[in-house]
Amino acid sequence: MFSPCHSGMNYKERKAMLARFNALQIQAVAFDFDGVLVDSVPIKDDALVSLVESAFPTKGAAARNLWNQTRGVFRRQRIDTIFREVLAVQLDPEALDHTVAQYKESVFQRTLTATAINGSLDYLQSWPLIPSYIVSAAPEPEVVEIAQGRDMARYFRKILGGPTPKEQHLADLVRREQCQAKELLFIGDSISDHRAAISVGASFLGVVAPGNSNPFPDGTRIVGDLTGLATLIANWWPQQG
Repeated sequence: MFSPCHSGMNYKERKAMLARFNALQIQAVAFDFDGVLVDSVPIKDDALVSLVESAFPTKGAAARNLWNQTRGVFRRQRIDTIFREVLAVQLDPEALDHTVAQYKESVFQRTLTATAINGSLDYLQSWPLIPSYIVSAAPEPEVVEIAQGRDMARYFRKILGGPTPKEQHLADLVRREQCQAKELLFIGDSISDHRAAISVGASFLGVVAPGNSNPFPDGTRIVGDLTGLATLIANWWPQQG
């Protein structure tokens, strides 16, 4: 178990940080995975376009556009939507299973070695005062396997994924932690993540990578990466006004 003692803080700094968390503050943090903890979104976007263009060379741009609009939705549903609405192809369940498996195979190994989002490991390695969770739309066994392969699983109390909806996972975490809904902070990079948080009354922090458009409603707190996340969380309520 890591502690502030391992983060280079002196006694006075550690005492001040601990004092802030003795007040009413965020009691648990749930992270989306792709684009929040790991820079794997471009890998998955390119894999989808390659999958489409292998059979429909002129449809890659349209597929990417709709793919971007469905971030945070379950992979199987997203791929089915792309084939129906962009390619005018209705995949039967067996064909859809095969296509989803092709997609997974093309992204799995690269996701294992994708770059961590700046600040994510700094936070996880030095800030154990409140429990952390992963809440992803990707299939749960796959997220667990990737987190274990990246040696990240040990930082999380639990890793949660599809097919259970994120809204249900977040509601379950509020009950598990016995906290108020607003004391659970969900950190995500898609509008569906924002909707999931709002639906259960959780607090929300959006991650918008530099150069990307902001998908969130006006007034949503956003960051470019997770640098300084511990300080942001420690001062969450005062900043809320």
